[in-house]
Amino acid sequence: MKFFSREDVNLGRQTEVDCLKAFTIFLMLIVHAYEACAENFDNVIFEAFHFMETLTGAATFMICMGLGMRYSRSQSPKAYLRRGLELLTVGQLLNILRDSIPSLAAYWITGEQKYIANVLVVQTDILTFAGLAFVLMALLVRLNLSSGALLGIGFGMNAAALALRGLFHTTGNYALDQLLGFFIVTDAEVYFPLFSYFVFVAFGYALGGAYRRIQDKDGLSTRVLQIAVPVAALYYALRLTTPLPLLPEFLSTEQYILNPLTDAAVNCLSAVCFLAVFYKLLKRNGGRIPALAAHLSKHINSYYCLSFLLFTPLETVMVLLWDSLLPGAVLPFLYGLLVLVICHAVIDWNERKLGFTVTNLRGRRRVIVYSAIWLATLLICVYAYPRIEVFATIWNDYLGV
Repeated sequence: MKFFSREDVNLGRQTEVDCLKAFTIFLMLIVHAYEACAENFDNVIFEAFHFMETLTGAATFMICMGLGMRYSRSQSPKAYLRRGLELLTVGQLLNILRDSIPSLAAYWITGEQKYIANVLVVQTDILTFAGLAFVLMALLVRLNLSSGALLGIGFGMNAAALALRGLFHTTGNYALDQLLGFFIVTDAEVYFPLFSYFVFVAFGYALGGAYRRIQDKDGLSTRVLQIAVPVAALYYALRLTTPLPLLPEFLSTEQYILNPLTDAAVNCLSAVCFLAVFYKLLKRNGGRIPALAAHLSKHINSYYCLSFLLFTPLETVMVLLWDSLLPGAVLPFLYGLLVLVICHAVIDWNERKLGFTVTNLRGRRRVIVYSAIWLATLLICVYAYPRIEVFATIWNDYLGV
């Protein structure tokens, strides 16, 4: 059966993509609740969510972003560049509110090095990566490269990130490591370097081009589930049980940050499997998307940012006051659900009453706010960095904070 048309026939809202985005941010939120607020991760609830988030996580977030580029009203290099600069600025604001201000306050109260070391005002977070990815995409689209060429560049960058990690870890200067860390993996705080993760944006962009031409989504979803699910299941079974040459230990920090080679390819395959599953589930539901899933998908960046403001500062406060975090397996999970409810209420209230977002600012207000964010970044760096003896990073477990 012919699954694809020569023309664009599958236009409009793709509700299975909305469900995948909602599923991804929900898993992220629960995992972040444990990572920020749990005393220990040695429990079946965290392990289950952690494994599922490894199958989706930031990679699927970026695949959906790349796919969405092909359905966006504005697909010009200029629009991509503008969106990239917006995301870089929003990501920097999140860094300041989530990490810098709570850590500075704790440092001023206690004078302890571990708090000033966690200021982390400059770091490669997922929004920073997304901003850089949009900027790079603006350049590549301007060069009129095909989807296949973009995908080849993405996998080439991913392989280069793995190779460079084997050859290089640090320049000996944290600031320079952090600058390089926006692009490759270094010993600075570099969670989503551009070279490791751009492959997922490129794959999503290529997938979006194909998605617009699907004329038999039901038949194609069936074929995907028949072929891709067994392949992905066998691969992950192998990764869980057998060390593979060149690849970092599965579920390790380095593996998540590099997401290299076959791990990246099967992560892409997993996303396609989830799209097929959600399409089938929605079909059984008459095509109706659950209200919560629609809300999560529509406001995915807001959930990401707001949830972190309820996780990381709480972690700092608990360490400061009690030198401990939430005990047990259930309490962090319940707190994650509570954060989900709070975020939903705040986002819904803002949408109905205020309609305010940083990216909606225009004209002089936009210039003033964006300039203030970057000026605050500079001032915090000038104040904090000379006072830091050992920088907190993912590699040293943020010095226990």
